[in-house]
Amino acid sequence: MRFSAAEAVRAAGIDEARLAAVLPRVLPSRVPVWRANRLVRLCWPRGITAMALPWGVYLAPAALERPLADLGPLIVHELTHLEQWRRLGPLGWARSYLGDYLRGRRAGLGHWKAYRAVGLEAEAREVAAQLRPETGR
Repeated sequence: MRFSAAEAVRAAGIDEARLAAVLPRVLPSRVPVWRANRLVRLCWPRGITAMALPWGVYLAPAALERPLADLGPLIVHELTHLEQWRRLGPLGWARSYLGDYLRGRRAGLGHWKAYRAVGLEAEAREVAAQLRPETGR
């Protein structure tokens, strides 16, 4: 299955002008969303639903069982990671993401708490919440 991120954004009723203002380096119509195959999912920690890579977004098969409109906030979260990647560059992104994660682990946090403490993850959650339509989706 493949569709563009713009399709999920539109289906969810997310304001595309606001999205463009918040994520100026990302054009959702040019970001493909794919079903993550088994090989991709082997690289994921347990519990991951989606992953953004520089060329697109991969979703776990279970996520694709949800209505397209329900995927909007998740897609915005992943688009935020693409914006971060483009803003920081691959090395800057990796340094920030892995640095935050490893600091959390060294501080004694378990995997999920360290993951949630990553600044780039917090930013992606905030952007997705900020752009969530008022309809409660």
